[in-house]
Amino acid sequence: MSEEKAKSLTPKGAGSRKRAFILFAVCTFCVVLLIARLVKLMLFDYKEYRAKELAQVIYQDTITAERGNITDRNGVILATNTASYRIFISPHDISDEDQRKLICTTLSETLEVDYDTVYQQSLLTDYYDRTIKRNVDEETAEKLKTIVKDKELERVIYFEETFARVYPYSSLASHLIGFCGTDGGRYGIELYYDSDLTGTPGKIVGVHTVSGGNVPYRYSTYIDAEKGHTIVSTIDYRIQETIEKYLKECAERFECISRAECIVMNPKNFEVLGMSVYPSFDLNNPSVLPSYYDKRIEEAASEFGEDSEEYKKALSAMVLEMWNNKTISETYEPGSTAKIFTVCMTLEEKLSALTDTYYCPGYHVVSGVRISCNNKNGHGVVTLAEGLEQSCNPTMMMLAKMIEADRFGKYFKNLGLDSKTGIDLPGETGSIYIAPENMGPVDLAVYSFGQRFNVTAMQQICALASISNGGYLMTPHVVKEIRDENGNVVESFEPTIKHQSFSTETCKTISEILAEGVASPSGGSNNARVTGYEVAAKTGTAEKGTDGRYVVCSCVAYAPYYNPEVIVLFIVDSPTKGSLYGNTVAAPYVSKILEEILPYMGVEANYSASEIKAMQKSVRNYKGYSVSSAVNSIENSGFKYVIYGTGTNVTSQFPASGSSMFSTDGVIVLYTSENTEAVYRTVPDLRGLTAAEAEKQLKKLNLNIYINGSAASNIILNQSSEPGSSVPEGTIITITLGEE
Repeated sequence: MSEEKAKSLTPKGAGSRKRAFILFAVCTFCVVLLIARLVKLMLFDYKEYRAKELAQVIYQDTITAERGNITDRNGVILATNTASYRIFISPHDISDEDQRKLICTTLSETLEVDYDTVYQQSLLTDYYDRTIKRNVDEETAEKLKTIVKDKELERVIYFEETFARVYPYSSLASHLIGFCGTDGGRYGIELYYDSDLTGTPGKIVGVHTVSGGNVPYRYSTYIDAEKGHTIVSTIDYRIQETIEKYLKECAERFECISRAECIVMNPKNFEVLGMSVYPSFDLNNPSVLPSYYDKRIEEAASEFGEDSEEYKKALSAMVLEMWNNKTISETYEPGSTAKIFTVCMTLEEKLSALTDTYYCPGYHVVSGVRISCNNKNGHGVVTLAEGLEQSCNPTMMMLAKMIEADRFGKYFKNLGLDSKTGIDLPGETGSIYIAPENMGPVDLAVYSFGQRFNVTAMQQICALASISNGGYLMTPHVVKEIRDENGNVVESFEPTIKHQSFSTETCKTISEILAEGVASPSGGSNNARVTGYEVAAKTGTAEKGTDGRYVVCSCVAYAPYYNPEVIVLFIVDSPTKGSLYGNTVAAPYVSKILEEILPYMGVEANYSASEIKAMQKSVRNYKGYSVSSAVNSIENSGFKYVIYGTGTNVTSQFPASGSSMFSTDGVIVLYTSENTEAVYRTVPDLRGLTAAEAEKQLKKLNLNIYINGSAASNIILNQSSEPGSSVPEGTIITITLGEE
């Protein structure tokens, strides 16, 4: 059969049906794919695409949370916030030209902004938010709110509250508190407790219009911000002010070139009552260098030129140094305050009795190396106790040889000097020392009197506080409580005992030796003496480096030594003027600090008979003196004064000239006009009180005291003026002390 004939016999519709089937199959497959895709989108990917859709429709603005306050232990605010406002308008909601002009006039006059500028913003009617002015103070904002309400402009003019960090006491406790940057806390408590202080931001949730603009704010949802927690610190601002005053006075007097530092702590629970580094800085303007850096700034400008990058780097380095909390972030050689540790080790290991004697010729030779004593002429023969009181280096070196490196290292660790203290502040560093297994005889010898190893001031005061409290080393802390916005305590911090550094018996013995070193006129720490209080103290003078060009002068003291309420560590790094020893530089200022804060803390003074006698002073005759001359004389005598009248000369006085009274807080009342009537006070009943209690009561009334007998453990049996009688201010009330 021919090919043409075969083709003619094939059915004409077979090819068409085949093609149709293929086309149908393809279409069916596409429809199935489309349906599957729709099912996936609608059932499985619904949440994802719904979220994307909402993201295009819903907008969200953040409401800044107010940062929590920082207070001292008594609730005095040390860091807080001041409210400011961003004022903005909704041009889209302006109803007509009259309202537009009213808005522009109101804002330009109240906010002192340009009328035309506001007007141009008001013409942008596609917008619901156009800023008119930022950082508007609260007083101005409140004034504007009243005007807006009176003129019924609430749907057009809006207020957004923001907060700026403020430090009411400026530079007080600057290194402890720290400050804030744009991203939160920087340095100090502000940084360490940043998450607690920050709070929870709020939200404004709204939707976009079809054209892409925002629906008016009145249709938005507001979720309020939650204010951050309040941090209640352990410090007392009165104590902080005291230590900052004397730290500044000392550093400037002795021209300290490497800053100075002071820590005041409660040794019973390791709460930091005060912490200061000199110079402090203004927390409200933390990048401004104080006058302390003027000389270095001038030197950098002279060396590099004020427009140079090197000069800018030098300034930045000074700022970073200024911010650095020296008490926890820099180390120093503790010097003779570390001799306390060496003697404690000796007593704990029973290697020597207090009465054992040691000979000091002014030096000691260790492995062929001659090491000098602080007394170049030598102390001669001294007992162990006298060696500590008089700060004898050779005695310490002989003790160290008996202790040996391994035991020395064990107690070094027991005192916490091998590790960070764990204080709740950022930037704490650790000590620098040689491990016992690498310690040679010379290393051990110089370690015995506090040279060639470095610790932080915080490590040192914690170690010493453990000895003052009977041997218990704890973790220091600067925060007492965390409270919510309603004052409820969220978290409180209790003392954490790490371990016992030395036995209570050893610590008691050391405290007695240190107290004798203060009380004795020849004691090495006698300048730390505080009249009326039994103080234990030890001074230190450590050479910096190996050339002996600069020294670190320090003093540690605690009182009362038998049951201490407070311990103070005062360090002056590289003083350059005057007699540069711990007992001449640091100890007198430790005495001044304790003299102020012990009565403030409620620790009563107990004056010995000799102290009372020394403080009973005679009153001069000021009648006829000019007021200014009388005031100068009174101040120089150690008394206080009160002036009544407006005259220029003294016409009469109480107490009378020639009278004797207690100089501590004694007051002389001066009258400057003949016709000025005397001011009278009612005498309280002082019987049964201690001398300190009586002095406190009389001081409030501007009455004076004269003491017969010793104030130690005695009470008042009699008083010269009857209780309830009326006497002029300045009158001396004589009290007689004795046993009941």
